[in-house]
Amino acid sequence: MRRRTTPAEPPTQVLDPERLRELAQDTSAAAAEQFASAYAALLPARVDRVIRKVGIGNRHQAVEAVLSLKAASSMAGALRMSQLCRKLEQALVIADMAGALAVARDISLHLPDLHEALAARPPLT
Repeated sequence: MRRRTTPAEPPTQVLDPERLRELAQDTSAAAAEQFASAYAALLPARVDRVIRKVGIGNRHQAVEAVLSLKAASSMAGALRMSQLCRKLEQALVIADMAGALAVARDISLHLPDLHEALAARPPLT
């Protein structure tokens, strides 16, 4: 007997460099580069904060942390991270802590891929 499986969610692009190019057009290439550098530098601490707040079950602070990470990730073009943050936010809103822990783990596992993509992104200048 064959098991029916539900189709997996298609993988989301790790990094869309077009988002940073749009930011450069709205501001300047230097400002967009500075934002991208700051995003990459602060990313481990932001992810750590999200994971810690979810781990201790502090939903209010976890939501604050994930909203910050989601907004910055969206601006940086970190599409997969932004998607994971949306999933985590949804789990937190409905108080699904088991689901939130699973998504927090996925965020942690995704961090090295995002760092690699950020390091390999083409310069804006």
